[in-house]
Amino acid sequence: MTLVQLEYIVAIADYGSFVEAASKCFVTQPALTTQVKNLENELDVVIFDRTRKPIIPTEIGAQIIEQAREVIQQSRKIPDIVSEFNTEVKGNLTLGIIPTISPYLIPLFINHFNKQHPKVNVSVREEITEEVIFKLKNGELDAGIIATPIETKGVITIPLYYEKFYVYVSRNHPLYYKEELAATDLKVSDLWLLKDGNCFRNQVINICAKSSQDDFANQFRYESHSIESLKRIVEVKDGITLIPELAAKLISAKKDDMIKVIKDVQPVREVSLVVSRQFLKKRLIDNLANLIKERVPEDMLQKPDEGTIIETDIKV
Repeated sequence: MTLVQLEYIVAIADYGSFVEAASKCFVTQPALTTQVKNLENELDVVIFDRTRKPIIPTEIGAQIIEQAREVIQQSRKIPDIVSEFNTEVKGNLTLGIIPTISPYLIPLFINHFNKQHPKVNVSVREEITEEVIFKLKNGELDAGIIATPIETKGVITIPLYYEKFYVYVSRNHPLYYKEELAATDLKVSDLWLLKDGNCFRNQVINICAKSSQDDFANQFRYESHSIESLKRIVEVKDGITLIPELAAKLISAKKDDMIKVIKDVQPVREVSLVVSRQFLKKRLIDNLANLIKERVPEDMLQKPDEGTIIETDIKV
């Protein structure tokens, strides 16, 4: 049994085809088929039901493939183990980050990180929270940056900073004329919201007075993962939405009057680095966390009073 053979059976399971699996593994189909047959002969089992289209694993084949995935994932950690003992940090860092954080945080630190670690190849993927956690656990990501707290197992959470929620309101909206707004002024039915699946959407709903979303009377419906898109819609459609603090800091002085504070207890979201409990690359992850804390405004590092951090309602 070889690691290559395990990679082949995982590819067949993923793509449901010997032909496509061979293409993805950069080998000929006869070569792949021979290796899989050799593995089946060695184990004295049939791993795939070849009569089905797409091809699917047999009952025992599914268990073998599940274990093969684990073996492959663990084998990929060996270079990281070696890297931890090297004086110079090098290798790859794959980072997942949610869309409501990425455009505001990544530009703050990425160039500094590249300069500090010139031999580290950084790959950043925008994903919703559930995808970040799923890919952390199966080894596709080294770390994630998400809003917390969340309910999940097998993940370590490292708080990075805390950012306030602000109201962004059109000059033609009735609430524009208030200097400060209370949470009771904000009705879910009146807000432009992100698409379902975004934890920021859940947090906004948790902040607002619980009016029915079915009461949303606007004839125009817009679904997006982007806060920047929502801001533009607010301006065009005379609407109102909530934005995070780092997004508010980037708004030009000409539109500063459209940003409103939520008075009394100002709601906050916690932004954290998350890693699998079996994570490696500890030096690299520690360096990343420290650099982010250096680059965000100092007043965002202090944990706020209890009760101001808004729940994400995410269970993974």
